[in-house]
Amino acid sequence: MTCQITVIKLEGYGKWTLKLGSDREHQLQMLQAFMYADLQKYFSTKNGLVFSNRFDEFVAVTNQISLPDHKEIHDKISKKNSEIEISMTIGIGKTPLESDKKISKIKKDKKNQVFENIFALEQEHLQLQERNISNLQLPEKNLKIIHIDVDSSTALIKNLSTYEITNLLLKLHLKISDLFLKEESLTFFLGGDNFMVVARSGLDINKITSTIDQLIKSSGIKLNCGIGNGNNARTAAKYATKSLDQIREYRKSGKTLNVFESN
Repeated sequence: MTCQITVIKLEGYGKWTLKLGSDREHQLQMLQAFMYADLQKYFSTKNGLVFSNRFDEFVAVTNQISLPDHKEIHDKISKKNSEIEISMTIGIGKTPLESDKKISKIKKDKKNQVFENIFALEQEHLQLQERNISNLQLPEKNLKIIHIDVDSSTALIKNLSTYEITNLLLKLHLKISDLFLKEESLTFFLGGDNFMVVARSGLDINKITSTIDQLIKSSGIKLNCGIGNGNNARTAAKYATKSLDQIREYRKSGKTLNVFESN
């Protein structure tokens, strides 16, 4: 079981922003928004999924996306943003956290630059590609993605201001992130009251359920949790969202549960 993570970073960003003068913040916010939109567009067409990490850095789940595919996307993004240098570093590991940890080491060694500003362990990718070809008839479900949302959030936030809601969700994000990081899984805030966890594939529904129960107990916030599996990010995310939808359908029929997994 493997997870492929790609970190996309705007390089030399600080120096470039100074050239814009002091009245620059609106330009930076627009650039980051457009960059995220383009990355999501290009990676999703290849069944990947991109999360905004620190606005000048993005994390993509890129199982089944090859090195030449990365170069194609990099070329498109660079052409649209010629004044900014963009790097991509790809890590492959048994868990999302292991993949992410590999990335900083890979990028430090210039020998790992497979294309201009794209870093990876090329031999690792060749081995993975060979394995994917041999398993073409029965592709592994390497990825597990968890979609979490707040149950009855309207009632929860009715007496809170806009910013107090954000504060509440940031605290919840941190709690979710801390607990799932212990399971070598990465949590991202999707906006609204939604979170997505790129989980290690061996994390079973019993452990996820106990983690969600722990979150509900510590935060006092009711949560729904949909689990999805797939051989690429879009497929796993689709089934995770489908699982959330199934929870809602069960409730309409009088059955109460807050964690469900679609296979």
